[in-house]
Amino acid sequence: TMALTCQDVMVSPDRQLTIGPDTSVSDAFQLFKKHRARFLPVVDDQGIYLGVFTAPTLLKLLLPKAATIGLNDDTMRVSLESLGFMSLNKGDFESQLEALREELVKDNMSNPANIPVTAPETPIMEGIFLYYKFKRHVVLVDPDSGRFVGTVSSNSLLEKALS
Repeated sequence: TMALTCQDVMVSPDRQLTIGPDTSVSDAFQLFKKHRARFLPVVDDQGIYLGVFTAPTLLKLLLPKAATIGLNDDTMRVSLESLGFMSLNKGDFESQLEALREELVKDNMSNPANIPVTAPETPIMEGIFLYYKFKRHVVLVDPDSGRFVGTVSSNSLLEKALS
């Protein structure tokens, strides 16, 4: 038998949701909610892979800007106590989401350095290593065309590689 590749164990294409770059963040939120997705590859009309939009990014956008300043620095400039003053009721939350109608997915994609991308014919062991190293879905992109092919998740690995 041929050696297993990442394409052999990827999430079935019919189950893999993608999102367009010009989708609003609030529409992305509805997708996350409806499908319990946490990770959406961003793909244009030609099927070209552009990046990913994730649930943590969405949650970050719901935080007041002040709260996330310096989050990537070693020192957090905002104390958790001061966040306590920003109590949100359901109405505030809705209006915060409403504001995200103006925000587009393409302007809020994950840092590419944090996303493992590899060719569909990558050997399965390499795919497992990438998943382990990045602790998230591995994105499969055709190296010649740049087209999105699929993703490898921990579930797809466990279901398909080890069955």
